[in-house]
Amino acid sequence: MSLLQISLLGEFACHSADGQRLRFPTRKVVALLAYLAASAGRRHSRSKLAGLLWEDIPESQARTNLRKALSRLQQALPLEARDCLISDSQDIGLKSSAIMADVEAFERWQADGTPETLERALALYRGPFLEGLADCGEAFEEWLVNQRLRLDEALQQVMHRLLEHYVATGAIDAGIQLALRLLEIDPLDEGVQRILIRFYLYQDRIGAAIDQYRRCRQRLADELGVAPAPETEQLKAELMALLPRGANEMKPSSREKDDLPERANVIDAAAVTRAQHRARTSGCPSLAVLAFLSDEEVGLDRHLGDGLAEDIATELGRFRELEVIAPTSALVYRDTPASPAQIGAELGVDYLLEGHFRRRGEGLRLTARLLETASARQLWAERYDCRDDEIFAVQDDMVCHIVGNLIGWIEDDRLAATRRKPPQDWQAYDLWLRGWSALRRPDLAAIHEARRYFQQALTKDPQFARAYVGLAFAHLNEWACFSWNHWAFLRREALDLARQAVALDEHDHRAHCMLGLAELYSRRYDAANRELSLALALNPNDANVLAHASFALALIGEPARGMEAARKALRLAPYRPEWHAGMTGIAFFSARRYQEAIDILATAPQAFCNTPAVIAAAHAHLGQPERATGHRDTVYRHYRYQLARGSFPAHLSCLDWLLALDPYRQEVDRAHYLDGLRRAGFD
Repeated sequence: MSLLQISLLGEFACHSADGQRLRFPTRKVVALLAYLAASAGRRHSRSKLAGLLWEDIPESQARTNLRKALSRLQQALPLEARDCLISDSQDIGLKSSAIMADVEAFERWQADGTPETLERALALYRGPFLEGLADCGEAFEEWLVNQRLRLDEALQQVMHRLLEHYVATGAIDAGIQLALRLLEIDPLDEGVQRILIRFYLYQDRIGAAIDQYRRCRQRLADELGVAPAPETEQLKAELMALLPRGANEMKPSSREKDDLPERANVIDAAAVTRAQHRARTSGCPSLAVLAFLSDEEVGLDRHLGDGLAEDIATELGRFRELEVIAPTSALVYRDTPASPAQIGAELGVDYLLEGHFRRRGEGLRLTARLLETASARQLWAERYDCRDDEIFAVQDDMVCHIVGNLIGWIEDDRLAATRRKPPQDWQAYDLWLRGWSALRRPDLAAIHEARRYFQQALTKDPQFARAYVGLAFAHLNEWACFSWNHWAFLRREALDLARQAVALDEHDHRAHCMLGLAELYSRRYDAANRELSLALALNPNDANVLAHASFALALIGEPARGMEAARKALRLAPYRPEWHAGMTGIAFFSARRYQEAIDILATAPQAFCNTPAVIAAAHAHLGQPERATGHRDTVYRHYRYQLARGSFPAHLSCLDWLLALDPYRQEVDRAHYLDGLRRAGFD
């Protein structure tokens, strides 16, 4: 148990074990305690400490002052905490086991490097090291400046690594908040500027994106005398193409104002919901499949390592007796030194599958092992040498062994019954992996890149169903996220692609999910229910399918099933893209669980153009219409953008537009949504 809790990041503070804030008589006493706490567990010579704090007076007097400061420090501490100090005739120190210092926790969490510990480290950094502590001597000031520089650099490393995580998982609003903080520190970081502009573009906040581009251009010109990089100019061209018709460039006075109240706290809100859903276990064995790491050059075949892990997780997901964490959540641990126990605790899983691979001429050598997270005990391990086109048989063998170890013997016919068809050409599979990896990046260029890979895969293997599914997802992402239209106004391409995929492989659960969504927006509700139910039956553990199904089932008129799918999606994808929150939030709202809807949507308040409308309606049903104003204004901005772009007929009102975006089958559900919107001030 820590007898003292000492805060060194930001303004100095020291609390006793019972939470009482302690007061100290002088700045030098505070400086002494802070110096000792910053290196708890180490002893410092009295002469060194005396010189640090009283370097401008004779050593004998300085040592006398040190004795007095040490005595005052002991008197200021509670009786039970005085043993924290280690003091003899030569040295002084603090027992590391008896105190908790935020700097030590910050550096430990930084070293862990997992998304969760990086967020904790960021939250702990309340300000510069010992902010406001001054007039303690030149030597102490020099030490203080060096510590601040070191820790500020560490903070930037934490923020950059966390931003990479948000980009990889599609956590857009969290990424915006973090990018803004980074640019306060270094406004000349053009890479972060582009990330922020892309995030604004993804949310259709074109005015904010153009503003950010202009600030970037002005800073570069004023301070470096250079123009933005070609990549930045290309991004500006994408922005200009999305402006409403007839607008060449938006004037500052016409920019959107949509300061949603949830935005400032999206990182904390996501951490809270992650912990809540992690605690809801089903009782089934749970596992995560980590990225297969290359034993060769760093970064080599990264898409292959990720793809192998995702394919194995997908195959394991077919078994209802297991719970399998979403690949995007498991893959974030690729570059961290986290132990199995830590990963297990953060993901809420009992088991991990980890593996390595190495190129061997025309083939691969793969090793895999199954670990129990709590003890790191190895349950199974195997090494495989195979040709490229034998990789699917290897995956089957891994799945059989893992299932056998975790849930016992499974009949061979059940193992084979719902397996997706493998491609006929290894190169087609490799191209598909590259395309699927590109789809994880939330930017338009990545979607175009993914589409090229999928088309090349079909050239190699025209019967490869997964390539059609990839094209359908690429089409939907571009149409819905970067044209800011919606399934309600979707052209037929995605529907046709999903039908082709299902025709080629009736066991591909993602193909059935895509087809189910297309049927929903064609108002063929029974067909949509059938396809979505089949997708969930084929793979009850795919978090993306669960998230899609959660809102679709709610619209179909089965909110209880939708809410069940939503909760499972949130549990299996602790690190998830924003659209998960947007879809599962609709499921909670439709089930009349308004506060749950608000809580999950608070993690991504602008996941879709209509997400603020759902938040507004939920607040209105809770009797809080005054909290809906900012959300309503944001929705109207989106509506006016769409109207000006010609995305739908000019006679369509904002309410009609919202009801088209969420086409409820049951009149009672439609009326419930409409009533909430009207109470929130929509007309």
